[in-house]
Amino acid sequence: MAKKKKKKLSKWVLVRDGLFSTLLSLLVCYFLSLLFFNTSFFNPLSKAVKDFSFLDVYYSERLNKNENINPNIILINVEHKSRYEIAQVMEQVLDAKPKVIGFDVILKEFQKSKEDTLLAIYLRKERVVTSLVLSNDEIISNHPFFRFHKEPGFVNFTFDSENTVVREFESERQQFNTTYESFSKVIAQEYLSHKKWESNKLDEKLKEARVINYQGDLDHFLYFTIDDFMGLDDKSIIHDKIVLLGYLGSPTGNVFDVEDKHFTPLNHITSGKSIPDMNGLVIHANIIAMLITDKFMYKVSTFWIVVLTFLCSFLASIYFIWLTKRLKISYRTVRKTILFLFAVLLVWVTLLLFKNGVVLKSTPIIAVTFFSAGFIKFYKHLVRWVNTKMKFKSYLK
Repeated sequence: MAKKKKKKLSKWVLVRDGLFSTLLSLLVCYFLSLLFFNTSFFNPLSKAVKDFSFLDVYYSERLNKNENINPNIILINVEHKSRYEIAQVMEQVLDAKPKVIGFDVILKEFQKSKEDTLLAIYLRKERVVTSLVLSNDEIISNHPFFRFHKEPGFVNFTFDSENTVVREFESERQQFNTTYESFSKVIAQEYLSHKKWESNKLDEKLKEARVINYQGDLDHFLYFTIDDFMGLDDKSIIHDKIVLLGYLGSPTGNVFDVEDKHFTPLNHITSGKSIPDMNGLVIHANIIAMLITDKFMYKVSTFWIVVLTFLCSFLASIYFIWLTKRLKISYRTVRKTILFLFAVLLVWVTLLLFKNGVVLKSTPIIAVTFFSAGFIKFYKHLVRWVNTKMKFKSYLK
């Protein structure tokens, strides 16, 4: 009986030590993170950490092998063409009767010309969705001559200047006491029937920012220059499709033309990115494709990441405190091996979840668990110091 009681007491003390060690390690980790992310000296490094995700490596490798062309979305590059040429292509596009046309070009000035009048007539059509940009202190939109009853959609992808990689998008934005809808959402609504939109519960799914399920880069979509499209004998290829007009580089796909280009997870250089890799129009095409096919990515919430981080750290602390009494010489080697296997397993689980449309940010879980495992030796010194001041029963000697 005495042995059983002593064994139970020993287990309780082990769990208590594991809990104390975990809580102290998390507290220290929290203060270190505040120092790391809020001190100007660490700004470049902290920004690089925020911009990097090892899932980008998987994303880049997987999607660069995707050679399928999306059949529903067609892109037209306006390059630096004149308004007359843009008006001409708009006329031809409308004649081919696509289901919806997205016009990602902002005409800030009215030139009082015949070309502007023609362009305004075409932009007034029911199937056309125009665009605007929301900034902190103003709204950048078309000149009033090109504004109509139909509300344009905002083309911003992120409102946080700290996040330069476009991984998520917001479908709605409240600004200046007005609610604005995103360009991609408005186009997807125009394309899908009301019944389909409701049955897919898209309003509910878009209540918060969503991770973009990228299907591919520019080559994943059928695209034309204005000259190429105007030269087509049969333009019925765009009938009942989504047509997006906007800037795709000059010439199309020019790697070094960074106008209206953004960093995305598809960037070939996943760390230390130097050149933006995707035009805004292509990002919109990816978002629209996700909406109309209802293929969303689901992100594990911060709450559950905190819970998982605590559980992994707690279990690691208990196990390694127990292991310190069992192993004397080989403890460090065994600890490093186990932590390495834990990291490999968690990365594998993360990639498996990602493959099935679930985004789990496992980097903080791995980092904090490693920190908690290493913190045990400091906890051991703390216990010894406390025992010099008062009696404190611990599993550690």
